Amino acid sequence: MEARAALKAFSTFVLELNERSHVDDAVQLLSWSIDTLGKVTDCDANWAGWADLSHDNVEVYGSVMRNLPDDFFAFWCGIKHDDLLARDVIDTGSDYATYNRQGSRHTQGMVALSDRYGIDKLAVTVIDHKRNPVSLFMSSYRSGRSAKAFDPQQLGFLRAALDHIQLAVNRRVQRDSKGGYLLVNDTGRVITASPEALRSLKELWPGWRGDRMPSLPRATVGGVASIASLRFECRAAAQLSNPSLYYLRLLDNDPCSHLTQRERQVVDHIVDGLTHKEIARSLGISPATVRNHTQAVLSKLGARNKAALVKLVHSSAAD
Repeated sequence: MEARAALKAFSTFVLELNERSHVDDAVQLLSWSIDTLGKVTDCDANWAGWADLSHDNVEVYGSVMRNLPDDFFAFWCGIKHDDLLARDVIDTGSDYATYNRQGSRHTQGMVALSDRYGIDKLAVTVIDHKRNPVSLFMSSYRSGRSAKAFDPQQLGFLRAALDHIQLAVNRRVQRDSKGGYLLVNDTGRVITASPEALRSLKELWPGWRGDRMPSLPRATVGGVASIASLRFECRAAAQLSNPSLYYLRLLDNDPCSHLTQRERQVVDHIVDGLTHKEIARSLGISPATVRNHTQAVLSKLGARNKAALVKLVHSSAAD
């Protein structure tokens, strides 16, 4: 990549990334980034996400892929102990590493991965892996024996881009952090979190290291999960990721704070003991609409039924 063209491409990427950070969530930002950077650096496929590269047991906590088959992540998990790229990053402390299928240094797993997916040139870039147990990484792939090897300038380009992606993700999390905000995977591993969320959780669990939360039941996705005295709104990340990623937003003490005005009206009438028909007459809507609002409220608040809803509201008022 010619120096002037690289500078222009990098400037364009950073400007658009900053613009997207006002709209896209963290996973969407990462997905857009690998698509854009893959095209800029002439890569046939990319893989990026958050991983632990601080010790021998390499773990990927959440990731997105571009132009890779659905079974790629599962296959990599089977050969990860043979991943020369991860091994070189860990052993050398470098921010990047490369692998050439036509080179002289191989492992059985790397050969199997390369041959299975037709990848001949591989590179990985990472940030903060020497200090942070959760590191942002990007793997870039080129297919064909004649594919060009990755040069240091291209790897430096990707490394600098990762810094800006991480900043954009952190800004997005902080912008969404009214009441606290976290990005976690399906084992409860914390990928990133707002200062407000970390502060609240450390008050709840003195000595907590900020690394892992209790696993969240899948039934809470799209609704509300409770952990001790804290309540979280839980939703799945918009993009397919491996493992699955979820956004948790700490809610204030009022369980109805994130309901619509109409939903709050329905809740107030339920708490007063009115039936669906009575609520419908009072609000000038149909009983079917009342039932729909009731189901939406139960889902949002994580209540099994109206009795549980009433108990939740009374408990909050007592607090």
